[in-house]
Amino acid sequence: MSSAPAPSAAELCPNCGTPREDLAQFCEGCRYNFVTRADTVSVTQPPPSQPSPRAEVPASSQNWTATVRVDHDYFAKVMARSEPEDQGLYVPTYAPDLNIPLTRTVITIGRRHRSTGEAPFIDLDNDPEDPGVSHEHAILVQQPDSTWSLIDKGSTNGTTVNGAEDPVAPYVPVPLKDGDRVHVGLWTTITVHRD
Repeated sequence: MSSAPAPSAAELCPNCGTPREDLAQFCEGCRYNFVTRADTVSVTQPPPSQPSPRAEVPASSQNWTATVRVDHDYFAKVMARSEPEDQGLYVPTYAPDLNIPLTRTVITIGRRHRSTGEAPFIDLDNDPEDPGVSHEHAILVQQPDSTWSLIDKGSTNGTTVNGAEDPVAPYVPVPLKDGDRVHVGLWTTITVHRD
C-alpha cells in the first residue's frame, strides 16, 4: 500500500483554490480530501462536523440569498478603465433581478460550458449573458458560522467587492458580510444577504 504524495508548500485545493494548511487532510475552504483526492468527504468515515463541499446546507442555515442583477453603475466603471477596442460593448437596458437561495456549502459562479453542458450554481450564461464572466469565475464557500467567503478562481477579468477599484487576489478567501456586493464580468453584481 503506497502512501499519499507529500504536498508542496504551495499546494492549492483543486476544488476551490484554498491553500493547503501544512499537512491537513481536508481543505479549510470546501473540505476537499487531499489524502484520497476526493472532492466529497467519505460517507462511511466523515470527519466530525465537516460537510462535503457540495452538501446541501442544513435547514437551520438556509437563510442566505444571492441577488444577481445587471448593474449599470458597475458597467460604467468597467468601461471607464477599459481598452479602446472594448468601447463598443453595451449593457442590457433591463433584466429582472434574480434571487437565488444559497442552498449548498459551495456555490459556483460562472458561465455554462456549451460543449459539456456543465453549469455553475449561479449561471451567468443566461439572457442576458455577461461576456466578461469566466466559465469558472469564482465561488462562495459557507463558513462554520454560516457566513460566506468569496474566492476568485483566477478569472480573466477579476472580481471586486463593494465597488473597490482593485480586484481581490485569486485563490484567497475574502469574508463577506450581509449586504456585501460581489462584482464580476462587465455588469453583474451579486449581493449576498440574510433573509
